[in-house]
Amino acid sequence: MTDHKYRLGQVVEARSGLNAQTPPGPYEVTRLMPPTGMSNQYRLKSLKSGHEWVVREEDILRTDN
Repeated sequence: MTDHKYRLGQVVEARSGLNAQTPPGPYEVTRLMPPTGMSNQYRLKSLKSGHEWVVREEDILRTDN
């Protein structure tokens, strides 16, 4: 297991793609989750809708915010 790449409170962008089920857009990292397989997971809260999702690290992009 590796350290989480993103930190609590950080604003990130959800990646859209074939495997990503989270709607694209800006999200705040609200919880660092245990890994699934080889991938760290995060609980993210949408800054637009307020909905929360659990997302794998490879489905997140860093933003400049």
